[in-house]
Amino acid sequence: MHEIHWIKEDRVLYVAYQGHQSPDTLKDCLDDMALYLDTVRAPIVMIISWLEVTSSDRDVLRSQPGHRTYSHPMAARGVLVGFNPLEVMMNETTAMNTRGSKNTQYFPSMVEAMEYLEPMLV
Repeated sequence: MHEIHWIKEDRVLYVAYQGHQSPDTLKDCLDDMALYLDTVRAPIVMIISWLEVTSSDRDVLRSQPGHRTYSHPMAARGVLVGFNPLEVMMNETTAMNTRGSKNTQYFPSMVEAMEYLEPMLV
């Protein structure tokens, strides 16, 4: 499961992964993220929460190499919350191999992520 909605229309998108994550649930969320990215005319920031994930299949964050969300031209930056060091490494490997550059920043809590995003929300 996942939840997606605008925090600031056409500027900051909130994405929350929820429950158990498998390659299929991860792909479903990435597909939905791409649909949002397809609707904007300027690159956006996505805040992506892993805080509500209860469990995940082994190497799930490496299960979608080449997914278009990772290299979408409207994905300016990913602000990722709640990933442990192993998950960060797996996500970075997939994103870097797909996009060819780093566009992610990691925070342990939503409070810290929102403080970072504050200038973009005004």
